Amino acid sequence: MKNRRSVLLGLTALCALLGLLFLENDDEYTELVFSAESGFYEEPFMLELHAPVGTEIYYTLDGSEPDGHAIKYTEPILIDDATKNDNRYALRTDVTAGYMTELIGLYNTDLLPPGYAVPDYPIDKCTVVRAAYVDEEGNLSGIKTGSYFVGFDEKTGYEGLNVISVVTEPDNLFDYDTGIYVLGRTYDETFDSAMSQRHWWQWGGNYHQRGREWERAASIQIFSPERELVIAQDCGIRIQGGGSRGRLPRSMSFYAREEYDEDGRFYVDLFETGYRADTVTLFAGGDDYSTKLRDKLVSELAKDRNFATMNYVPCAMFLDGEYWGIYWLTEKYDSAFLGYRYDVEKDDVIMIKNGLVAEGKEEDLDLYLEMRDYIAGTDFSVPGSYEDACDVIDMQSFIDYYAVEIYIARGGDWPTNNFALWRTRRDGGDGYRDGRWRWMLYDVNSLSLSESLIQTDTVSYTRDYDYMFDSLCRSEEFRKQFALTLMDLANTCFSKESVEAYIGNAAGLMAEPMKAHNQRFFGKENEEVYRSAVEDIRIFLENREPYIAQYLKENFGLAGGLARVKVEINDTEAGNVIVNTAKIPFDEENIWRGDYFTDYPIVLTAEAGAGYRFVGWEKDGELISEEESLVVSFEEEEISRKAVFVKGD
Repeated sequence: MKNRRSVLLGLTALCALLGLLFLENDDEYTELVFSAESGFYEEPFMLELHAPVGTEIYYTLDGSEPDGHAIKYTEPILIDDATKNDNRYALRTDVTAGYMTELIGLYNTDLLPPGYAVPDYPIDKCTVVRAAYVDEEGNLSGIKTGSYFVGFDEKTGYEGLNVISVVTEPDNLFDYDTGIYVLGRTYDETFDSAMSQRHWWQWGGNYHQRGREWERAASIQIFSPERELVIAQDCGIRIQGGGSRGRLPRSMSFYAREEYDEDGRFYVDLFETGYRADTVTLFAGGDDYSTKLRDKLVSELAKDRNFATMNYVPCAMFLDGEYWGIYWLTEKYDSAFLGYRYDVEKDDVIMIKNGLVAEGKEEDLDLYLEMRDYIAGTDFSVPGSYEDACDVIDMQSFIDYYAVEIYIARGGDWPTNNFALWRTRRDGGDGYRDGRWRWMLYDVNSLSLSESLIQTDTVSYTRDYDYMFDSLCRSEEFRKQFALTLMDLANTCFSKESVEAYIGNAAGLMAEPMKAHNQRFFGKENEEVYRSAVEDIRIFLENREPYIAQYLKENFGLAGGLARVKVEINDTEAGNVIVNTAKIPFDEENIWRGDYFTDYPIVLTAEAGAGYRFVGWEKDGELISEEESLVVSFEEEEISRKAVFVKGD
């Protein structure tokens, strides 16, 4: 009896304690709290919302900002697979002129309509919950946003991708006057006979508007391929791009600012570079809407060259809860990016984009114009002039950048447009603080890397349209370095082996997601279109080298022919070998082969790894040099050298 009474007393005390804890916990809420974090869930669940005592919670499920007129929270919210809900924003046809097939047929007689289709099936969706509370004095709290994906383990098209949920007041996107994603008032007020002569994607629309005035507040949540929440942050969003703004879907830039979030930067390093950006871009692929691979591919292949490139993270995006396609999350070139990447003061950065000041002061444009006119107007056939130019621009950066663009047959709006370069305002410093101009790669998604361009003489084309490049081509020193660099690219980063590895990985990753993307925007998976477009890139890169070599010979007046170079290494773990400007990618047999013009000797440089030392260069099994750098002239039909390393310091 005594034991039973003790148990009852114990249970009573426990219940009392739990009650006190419950009251204490209820009083502890000093802010709005969701009972479940944004994320992926296998099964439906009930979401509870908690706020400070004496307040009332209001919420929305359509992305709109909650206030006292929203749904009043009185009971937990069922979070289920929202895909079965009716499509809402995806039904809109005012988001691009591409839906205006009759007008396109009337004014763009040389073009076929893009074939956009409103989805006639329930597209994938997540549940977006936005909530705020009102206190006893009628004050509205800040808004809390959650994105919930239920049952996505059974959905296809997301494997290997990050998932981004972008949530904003729908009027920010679709309002006739202020929406940044629609044709809107801008179209109605600007479409005239002159505008009608332009391509449909260039017809005026709200989405072509630029600047801070057209930035809208939003909340983003990013999830890793493993479905872990990477970041949840308020920021600003804008439409990004040039002509691609008219296409569907379109790129967006995200801006972290103190007005949205006190940090003023994104909380995490989104690209694993050590840099927390304040601006990033969700890139839709530009004109490369069939594969979305060109920009990432070239940036990956040329990432070790002496110009700036971006990192690319594959993503699927949900806009106010609805599936909105496939993108690349990329860095954005600005003074903060350049300051971190090159260890310079961001306030000292001058960045020129398309001939205008993108970062810096208005008067900094004079520094660019002075450099441009100097390079374009100098007679570089005069001895010593080339060396002087190297004090003004980082010549290897210029050569690397132009060699890559020329190799991929970039044309159309390049080199007169879509170019960027930077320098520090002050000169005379060390490293990248020396005030010399350096180049930046972006937007290679149109008129490049296509089978139809394999035989294009981009060397001659670039000389015709770029006065700086043409002027420098009159220097023998420049022609030598450019020829060596271009062949370095052909033999290393653009070699068949390198290309196949990168294309295979990227194309494989995007194959299934692109089927879902195409179904969403074009009404069919277009699987064969995607495969054909990827094959178009592969065919170009596998067949470009002989043509680019021919044009190099013709434009630079080279007298020699191509000779084969064979380099072997005894142990790829022991070190690296550099040929002129490029690291050699050895095959499984520790051998590399490349072709070079006999006009210029090549330089082989051995670099020992940690715990190893370089012994020397062998020819036909005999040691011929112990120097790390070896200059090799083409006195033989085929050059063969072997780099030998051993363990030890």
